[in-house]
Amino acid sequence: MTKKQSIEELVKIELKDCRFHAECMALKVKQLRRKNKIINSILAVSSSASIASWAIWDDLAMLWGCIIAVSQVITALKPVFHFGKHVHTLNTRCYKQEALFLELDNLWYELKDGSIEKDAAKTRLNHLKQRISENEFFDDEDGFEFSKELQKEAAEMTADTLQTKYNITD
Repeated sequence: MTKKQSIEELVKIELKDCRFHAECMALKVKQLRRKNKIINSILAVSSSASIASWAIWDDLAMLWGCIIAVSQVITALKPVFHFGKHVHTLNTRCYKQEALFLELDNLWYELKDGSIEKDAAKTRLNHLKQRISENEFFDDEDGFEFSKELQKEAAEMTADTLQTKYNITD
């Protein structure tokens, strides 16, 4: 027979999970922004180099031809990677995840100070869990994957936040 978890324990579990996913999303946004910036920088440099190459075309024709070709390939492939779209999508989800986390935070403190009844807390928690689950679901076309390294970093950040703010250590 399994032990029935208290509402406080259930909120604690959801706090940890919600914080973890918020950290994963925030880290992924940073990662995608970095990639987007690199690609845009390469395109800007290669475009400028292409224009500058006209002046010295005779000396380094092969080099400038390669730079122009690479920039054209990157320009053609850029829409396939959707970095800008992914940043926007994840930013929106990350913001919503943070707002949901704050609602859980509020519920946590209401339970701690006794200003909410257990049945009302259970109802609110179930509603929050549904909204959190919807926010954490991504379509296959979004293609978001959180690497093991990213998850490890997010777990460390989550543990630090929970320890510091809520004295949750497990």
